[in-house]
Amino acid sequence: MMNLAAALAMSATGTAFASALGVVVAVLLVGAVWWGVKRRAAEPKPPTAAQQPRRPAAVRRPEERREAEGQPFPSDGSRRTAHELKGYGNFGSAEDERS
Repeated sequence: MMNLAAALAMSATGTAFASALGVVVAVLLVGAVWWGVKRRAAEPKPPTAAQQPRRPAAVRRPEERREAEGQPFPSDGSRRTAHELKGYGNFGSAEDERS
């Protein structure tokens, strides 16, 4: 069995190691923040509002408006089912078109 002096010596060694490790981690974190601040200061400043690009005065392509194809909504309040919608959904296969 260990005596009290040996147990205290092992405990002190563990505490010293943990403290040294904590100091090393703190120094690394402070160094990383210092390096990040230095690196950020070396970056170019963001452009001012006067330096931003401007949109051309003339629109080259006008907006194109089209009316929906003629499939009005039912007036009796019912809804359309999938087979009543023409040109949408399942277009079928090439075999269906041949027959």
